[in-house]
Amino acid sequence: MKEEVISSDLSGLQRNSYRNMLEKGLCDLFSNIKVIKKDGFILKMNSFNIKYAKPKFSSQDCLMKGRTYSTNLFISLSLRYKGKAICKNKYIQIADLPLITKRGTFIINGNNRVIINQCIRRPGIFFYKDFKDQSLFGTIVPQKGSWVTTKINKRNELYIKIDRAKNNFPAFYVLQILGITKKKIFQSIKRKKFLIQSLSLINKENIGKAKNILKNLNIKCLFLKQNYNLGKIGRKKLNKKIYNNQNILKTNQLQPEDILGTTNYLINIKNGLGQTDDIDDLKNKKIKLIGEIIENQIVINLRELTENIKEKLNKIKTRIKKKNNLKKQNIIQEIINTRILTSAIKNFFNSNQICQIIEEINPLSEITHKRKISSISNSKQKLNLQIREINETHYKKVCPVETVEGKNAGLIWSLTKEARINKDGFIETSFYIKKLLKHNKKTKLKKGIYFISSEYELTSLTNERIKKKAVFIPTSRVQIISIGTSLIPFLEHNDANRALMGSNMQRQAVPLMLKEQPIVSTGVESAIIYNNEHNTISIKSGLVKYTSTKKIIIHENIKTKSKYDYSKNLTNSLEKKKKGFLNNTLYASFVKRIYTLKKARSTSQNTRLYEKSLINKNEWIKKNQVITDGASTYKGKLSLGKNVLVAYMTWKGYNFEDAIVISERLTKENILTSIHVKKYKTFLINNETGEEKLTNNVPNLNTLKKRHLNKTGVIKQGIFVKGNSILVGKVKKIKQPNSSIKLLNLIFKREYIKDTSLRVPLNTSGTILGAKVSKSKSISIIIYILEKRKIQIGDKISGRHGNKGTISKIIKISDMPYLQDGTPIDIILNPLGIPSRMNVGQVFECLLGLSGKYLNENYKILPFDEIYGEKLSNSLVYNKLYEASIKTNKKWIFNPNFPGKMKIFDGKTAKVFKQPVTIGYAYILKLIHLVKDKVTARSIGSYSYITKQPLKGKSKKGGQRFGEMELWALESFGTAYILQEVITIKADDLTNKYKTINSLIKGKNLPEPNSPESIKVFILELQSLCLDISIYNKESKRNILF
Repeated sequence: MKEEVISSDLSGLQRNSYRNMLEKGLCDLFSNIKVIKKDGFILKMNSFNIKYAKPKFSSQDCLMKGRTYSTNLFISLSLRYKGKAICKNKYIQIADLPLITKRGTFIINGNNRVIINQCIRRPGIFFYKDFKDQSLFGTIVPQKGSWVTTKINKRNELYIKIDRAKNNFPAFYVLQILGITKKKIFQSIKRKKFLIQSLSLINKENIGKAKNILKNLNIKCLFLKQNYNLGKIGRKKLNKKIYNNQNILKTNQLQPEDILGTTNYLINIKNGLGQTDDIDDLKNKKIKLIGEIIENQIVINLRELTENIKEKLNKIKTRIKKKNNLKKQNIIQEIINTRILTSAIKNFFNSNQICQIIEEINPLSEITHKRKISSISNSKQKLNLQIREINETHYKKVCPVETVEGKNAGLIWSLTKEARINKDGFIETSFYIKKLLKHNKKTKLKKGIYFISSEYELTSLTNERIKKKAVFIPTSRVQIISIGTSLIPFLEHNDANRALMGSNMQRQAVPLMLKEQPIVSTGVESAIIYNNEHNTISIKSGLVKYTSTKKIIIHENIKTKSKYDYSKNLTNSLEKKKKGFLNNTLYASFVKRIYTLKKARSTSQNTRLYEKSLINKNEWIKKNQVITDGASTYKGKLSLGKNVLVAYMTWKGYNFEDAIVISERLTKENILTSIHVKKYKTFLINNETGEEKLTNNVPNLNTLKKRHLNKTGVIKQGIFVKGNSILVGKVKKIKQPNSSIKLLNLIFKREYIKDTSLRVPLNTSGTILGAKVSKSKSISIIIYILEKRKIQIGDKISGRHGNKGTISKIIKISDMPYLQDGTPIDIILNPLGIPSRMNVGQVFECLLGLSGKYLNENYKILPFDEIYGEKLSNSLVYNKLYEASIKTNKKWIFNPNFPGKMKIFDGKTAKVFKQPVTIGYAYILKLIHLVKDKVTARSIGSYSYITKQPLKGKSKKGGQRFGEMELWALESFGTAYILQEVITIKADDLTNKYKTINSLIKGKNLPEPNSPESIKVFILELQSLCLDISIYNKESKRNILF
């Protein structure tokens, strides 16, 4: 099967959109504030002379050192005061703007961030019906400005509303205000009963109210150029809908005739002469690209910038009146406040929900994250089920399977494999045009592949015409699904819900130490390699002259001295010809190309990215060949998991529900061992209690451990550390408040020093990758430790078909069931997880994987293979199993009585299981949900100041706090004394808590529990409600609580 490459490049589209904003978009924005006049000052901005400074640091340096990859934006300004020129065409910095990288990401404070594209309503006009109150609406949506909505309710009354204002205005009255005469209104609208109904709404009271509201709204501002812009697409849509392409208006401003035409069209729909629009149709949607999103953020703050400039000009005028000495160079710098635009852009990148830290767990997660589209609006409107459903126009453009799980299901889309977004913001997909349906004799297209959006598809025509002239032929059978979903073999045999889980699970697969390609793949894996930045692709063919961990040198366009030079001195053997051709002395000319490999670094998901060479010296490289490997690739192929032997059977109840039993071989041979990078951070704190400093002379530290620290006390690179090992040596000099104690310390040269060193947590070990020291407000030291994590109980693993589960038991190799040739099973899965979840594709995969393992073959099976024949998957799997049984002389691989199943032996008893079992090789992924990051236990942590109880949460070192439900559990078993201990001396009975520790050490009886702090807090809350409760002792007659 021929490998397929994604034709669309979303990161390239993002780069182009951002480049257009830098080159053209910002010029148009600043042209709106071209001249600012204030108190005799005239400030002119030459918006066409915008310059950008070269970034101070490279993108790699920003990633490693936690900086922002940005540039300074300069604009040309001219300032005059009372006709005299203060400065002319001087470039002043106006903002600090983040730059986009080659990957299509932004580096903000050392983190790779990506902006999710937004799906919004396209500019134009839309007619829709509200089925609750049976009202019809016609809304004009501009590219810039307010929405104008015309409404007909069930009483046939006509209203006009601006934006989302609560007030509705009689349409007849608004049209007259806009300058349309009564005669023109009556001539344009043929259905006069609606006008009569609208005229009945107009009375003196309504007119008075409407006048006041319309004055406040300033409705005539809708028709000003600077306030309103329909855009080319909006005007085109409006002309086509209202004017039927007759009397076409060319202006992009809203005209009163547009509102009149909207009213007329709405009346026609009410009388059955037109159709409402499907708002969820993709031709009524537009994808808001990254450049437009950033432009909107700048537009919002331009007004604040102009107001700030005017205030500064006013201050300068007062200083001129006081005859203060003002230098001309300083005046222009004082006028522009760069923080206004810079802070707005910075807040957007740090806090906006569409600007997210990119998922870099593996190449698939990164490319999927870039291809996401958000249809979540900023309004607090309830998102009903209709918005989340699949629309027919999503076909081949938006994946019907892959979306997020949870409350945003159906609102976050994923582009299909061949989909792309054009410059206008419409989703296009590729079709092969065999025959063109001509609307115009001048329009002709040759046969070939074209990208077409929903607006220009001919599916909107009647079925008869489509049958007569079928023009669209799909270019691929996996064109209807996304990249992640197309990686699932035998997808057509799975339920869509499980296919969704399988798509999401693949994005969560962590890079393994020992990588392996899948036996059964789909062929789309190579497409992901060619469209991500973790692998280097050769630009041209050539000869490798040098390879290392840092760079690769390839000689391209090699020309020999003569056609026969190398053949004269060599024999006719092909090998000697090759040696002569590859000899340096025969080169007449060549082009030297250097490929720089990316430095190894950690990601925000605590995985490690690296790049290493795949090729050797004097090797001939072809064009578009993968020449480097990454963390999740093996020999230039995507490798997210391992091929392991699985059996679908029960095993003593340990694989009940989604529990999974694995062999000890997976841990011993590092089959599912992953590599992670943990970051440990500490600060040098100087406050009232004391002063910290770095040192390698840590108290009570032996000389063997001291040699691992450098002179400053930071651990050296490459050292293997275990739990409680010192990473950063720190001591704190405790300040003594008493002056007499200070004097004694000076006399006897005595210091009170406390060890505050940063140590490795218990049950953690690894190799030191490096250390980073940063100085801002305080000095911080970050230590990076490389961990090897073996598979263990509690870790989550998954297949590619949504068959996920948690490790419940690790069994010795000798106790695991084994095949008839003695091969032990690696993983035991529950067979009941297949029929109820309807993900049968995993059975086909594991059986075909078994035959591939014994035949030493790999298979590429594109989804939907049964279009070529019924039950083609069954016949393929059975034929390969039969072939494997014949060629390997192991007839038990294929048994005609129960094909796909075989008899296996119990590892403990060596007896054959009664029923035959389905076994095979499945591609298993280790997911990022590791038990080491999840499980937590409280040992020493902070307490709440009010309740005196432990805090909750792993980050606060909290947990093990008895709440209401835990008390019910103890009450149900009648454990009164344990319950009393738990809520008193083991919790927040402060006086007896410390007495209990002393009693346990000295072997004395435990003290009697007293009232806990939580009771006191409860009574104080009641006192705030004017309810005073006290508990008194009969004998002493005193309050027990206080």
